Amino acid sequence: MNENEVYELLQAGNLTMTVDTNVLYEIKSFFKLCNKINEMPEYEIKIVISSLVHAEKLFDLKQDYGEQYDIDHIIKVLESKKVSIAPFEYRHAEAVAQLIGTQFPTVEEWRKFKRQESINCLGISQKTQYDIPGSGKECGATVDWLIAGYAHAENYLLITHDKGNEFKSIKKKTTLKILEKALMRIPPAP
Repeated sequence: MNENEVYELLQAGNLTMTVDTNVLYEIKSFFKLCNKINEMPEYEIKIVISSLVHAEKLFDLKQDYGEQYDIDHIIKVLESKKVSIAPFEYRHAEAVAQLIGTQFPTVEEWRKFKRQESINCLGISQKTQYDIPGSGKECGATVDWLIAGYAHAENYLLITHDKGNEFKSIKKKTTLKILEKALMRIPPAP
């Protein structure tokens, strides 16, 4: 969504947003966004993080902080920012199945896609990739499919920087920068 579309959603109020893990790598900007939203209670804007994104970020923090990792501190910070963590449930799983099934209706298409994604992430050139064995059956899929399905199932505005196939079908999405610009256009409460 572009800035004007996001601005209209914000103006309408009663909006819930969710974030992709890549947005949490910009934690200062994310917290600034939370503060801005919390200064505008009249618009009833909420930020929800799926348990999947939360798990990815916790793993990163555990690696970054090792022995100093403190889950209680993390929970307190999220509570102070009024960010809630939501479970991944059966309706989210169904939305993921629908997203993938619509984009890749056959087993062969799905396996071909996963194989190509694996080749791409290894940086193998187009010229040599055809010599690589494998059907794609054993290749994994990213957690981004689950994040996209979660946002789709809940009809939340998804904030992400990712332009991958996982997010291709999600219409209600934008970037952190666009969201910040749209938020700055909202007049302060009288």
